[in-house]
Amino acid sequence: MLISILVPLACAALLCACAYIAYRLGLEEGRQRGMSEAYNLYVSAGAIKDNARSKITRDVSSTHVAIGSTLLALASSAFLYMIPAKPVDHSLHGVFRRWQGEAWVIVIKYPQRQLREAKLYEDDVLVGPANSDPQDISAKGRGLYRLYKEADETAPILMFSSSDNTDPNTNGRKYRLE
Repeated sequence: MLISILVPLACAALLCACAYIAYRLGLEEGRQRGMSEAYNLYVSAGAIKDNARSKITRDVSSTHVAIGSTLLALASSAFLYMIPAKPVDHSLHGVFRRWQGEAWVIVIKYPQRQLREAKLYEDDVLVGPANSDPQDISAKGRGLYRLYKEADETAPILMFSSSDNTDPNTNGRKYRLE
C-alpha cells in the first residue's frame, strides 16, 4: 500500500525537478542575454555582427532546450518504467460458435509458440485432455479440447466442449487459456 503511494510521488518529484532545472537553464540564459540582445537585433537586423551574435545565442539557447528536453524525457521514462504492468488476461472473450455436435470454436489471440503447452480452464478447473480428436470433441464433449492453426488461417482456433456439454455462451462459466 505504501509503495503504491510513494512511487507516484517520487516520480512526480522527479518530473518537477527536471522541469525546474530546464526552467532555470532558460531563465539564466535570459538573464545573461537581457533585453539588450533583443534590442540590438531589432535595431540592426541586417548587420553581420549582430547576426553572428544572434547565431551564437541561438546555439546556446538550443543547447539548453535540448538538455531540458532530455532531462524531461528521462524523467518520463523513469515514471513509465515504475508503473506496474497490468497482468495479462487469458480469459476467452467473444462469441463461441457451434462447430458440430458438442464442439464449439473460437478464434483466439494467443502466442503461437505456446499453443502446445496451453491448458484450458473452465471456472478455474482444468478440463481436457488437450489436443483431442475433433470427432471425439464433437461426439463425446465432456471438456475435450484442441488448439490448432491451419496453414491457411491467420489466427489459432480453440475447439472445445464444456464439461457438461452445455452452451458456453449461456452456461455462465468463464473459460481461459494458460
